[in-house]
Amino acid sequence: MKRLYLTVEGQTEAAFATSVLRPHLFAFNVLVVKPRFTGPHRRDDDRIPGGGMFNSFGPALRDIGRWLKEDKSRDARFSMMVDLYHLPHDFPGYKAGMSLRSGVPQAVSMEQSLATELADDRFIPYLQVHEFEALVLADPNRLTSVYDVRPGALQSLCRDCSRYETPEEINHGQHSHPKYRIAETVPEYDANIAGPLLVEEIGLAKLRMRCPHFGAWLTQLEQLDSGIA
Repeated sequence: MKRLYLTVEGQTEAAFATSVLRPHLFAFNVLVVKPRFTGPHRRDDDRIPGGGMFNSFGPALRDIGRWLKEDKSRDARFSMMVDLYHLPHDFPGYKAGMSLRSGVPQAVSMEQSLATELADDRFIPYLQVHEFEALVLADPNRLTSVYDVRPGALQSLCRDCSRYETPEEINHGQHSHPKYRIAETVPEYDANIAGPLLVEEIGLAKLRMRCPHFGAWLTQLEQLDSGIA
């Protein structure tokens, strides 16, 4: 069995890793150990950190490098779940990556740069395009399972999302990224509580289909103990 150490930037991703990824990957002989908060949001005593990388990726890069050295076993694998949206400008390969035309090519380019920087084949970089809430928008109707949503507002959100081939393409600025769109529809939206719950209800099969960059990462994780990854 492979041990997967997952670096996350906030409580939402940690809850998703624990409630969704862990039981799913266990069936593939991959154990997701307790997610690790990184950078400015490392756990301090029992404080639950918020999300976001602040202004520098440096602390996260140092954390990941140190954790790679702590467990050098070939049974150990490492990955991360960090948003492309508001990614710090000192992320490896940021300038070249962000010069590309859209989110997925940008993410792939910077993931490759980070892998080169860390130089450890046990590490699988992953940038969520453009943020965790893109997964929620794989099926916006699920919001009604947690919140009372005005029909007109939900229809408007669904109509906006349908303009994009995939929710991973939704990010056109400070007032139109996925989380903002959800908050405009459901002002009481709580990412830390509702986000992982909604994604769990949507299911990994639909997420894989609707969010192909996420799906490719999930496939890599599923193959960790197969000799393919």
